[in-house]
Amino acid sequence: MDPSDPLNGVDKEKTDIIMYCTGGIRCDVYSTILRKKGFRNLYTLEGGVSNYLKAEGSAGWVGNLFVFDGRLSLPPVTFRPRSSEEAVVEGSSSSSRWVGRCYACGAEVVELRHRNCANIDCNLLYLCCGWCAEELGGCCCSECKTAPRLRPLLPGHQRYMKWHVYRDGLLEAATQEDEDDGDSD
Repeated sequence: MDPSDPLNGVDKEKTDIIMYCTGGIRCDVYSTILRKKGFRNLYTLEGGVSNYLKAEGSAGWVGNLFVFDGRLSLPPVTFRPRSSEEAVVEGSSSSSRWVGRCYACGAEVVELRHRNCANIDCNLLYLCCGWCAEELGGCCCSECKTAPRLRPLLPGHQRYMKWHVYRDGLLEAATQEDEDDGDSD
């Protein structure tokens, strides 16, 4: 028995375990592991949250759905666009309130969009208001804004490519600058 396992001491016969994930795949994997450990009452959201949003729509949903790729998070309407009637109802619901705070300034953030710090060596995943994203150049703080290895601020909700694309680009840019400096002699 692993003392660090949070399920130690849980009654495997009587405890209900309800799991959900983005697309249902991780739930399938982990429910198999839990069954092998002896848990019996396992429930999953079939097809994950994305399937639920496609079937039921996003009315009453607050925030975005975190996804495990370069998009980081998606608004629920990505999965099933709202009809005009749903949009009117949605506009009057609790989801139109702010639900988070900007990491940089603490201001209320209505549109929850995650971003990674533009400083490649930081890469912090955080929530940010539009003003701070512009002011800090996509960085999480003023210290990161002065870092030597920065990715460009991307407009809108674009996501960064893999860091090596920028690393290689930075190396190419530095090499080009060195060559340009050498041409002037």
